Amino acid sequence: MFDKIGGIHHGHREFGLKFWLLSLLEKQESTGAMLIDKMEQSSMGFWKPSPGSIYPLLSTLVSDGSLKLKVQDGKKYYKITDKGRELINNSWFPWKKFMRPQATNTIDNTLNDMENEVEYLTEKSEDINKNPSTKAQLKKLVEKLKKI
Repeated sequence: MFDKIGGIHHGHREFGLKFWLLSLLEKQESTGAMLIDKMEQSSMGFWKPSPGSIYPLLSTLVSDGSLKLKVQDGKKYYKITDKGRELINNSWFPWKKFMRPQATNTIDNTLNDMENEVEYLTEKSEDINKNPSTKAQLKKLVEKLKKI
C-alpha cells in the first residue's frame, strides 16, 4: 500500500496504531510500556498491542521526526514533535472521533475502574465458577488486594 512514512505498511492496522500512538503522546510523554498499558486500558482489556508492533513503530516515528526520544533513568521516553502534531491535525482519517480522552491515572480513577471490572466479573460469575484456573487467578488477585 503506502510507504512507512505514509503509515500504511501492513494494512490499516499500522495506520490506526500510528495515529493512536501520536494522540496518546500528544497528551503526555511516555515509555513504550506505558503506551501499551494505556492502549490496553482504553480497550478495556480486550486488546493489548504487542511490543513487536509498538517499538518498531516508535522507532520509525523517531526516525521520521514525528517523535523525539529522551533517555532518562535507563528508560526511553517518547514525546511528540511539531511534525507529529502536524500529522495528526492534517490526517484525513476520522480517528479523532473515536478517541476518548484518557483519564488521569490516579488512585480514585483506578478504584473506579476496578469497581467497573468487579461489576463485569460479577455478571460473569457463572463462567468464572466453571473454570478452575480463572477462579485461582481471581483468588490470587483478592490476596494481593488484601495486602494493600
